[in-house]
Amino acid sequence: MNAFREPSFKERQEAAAKAKQAALDKLRARQKPAEPAAVQQQAAPVSRAKKRTAAKDTSAAEKAGKQAAGKAASKSAGKARKK
Repeated sequence: MNAFREPSFKERQEAAAKAKQAALDKLRARQKPAEPAAVQQQAAPVSRAKKRTAAKDTSAAEKAGKQAAGKAASKSAGKARKK
C-alpha cells in the first residue's frame, strides 16, 4: 500500500488554474442571456432609474423657478411699500 503523496506546487497551481478557468466559463455562460425577455428584464431597472432622475431634476428646476419668482415678487412688494 502506497503512502499518501502530497501534490507538488506545480500540480496545485495547475489545479487552481483549471478551477479558475471553469469558474470564468460558468460566469460567461450565465451572463449571455439568450432570450429577449431576459435582456428587457435586465434593462427595466436602469430605465426606471433614468426616469426617476429626470423627474427629480424637473421638480428641482420647477421649485427653483417658483422660489425665484417668489423672491422677485417679495422684492417688488418691498419697493412698493417704501414709496
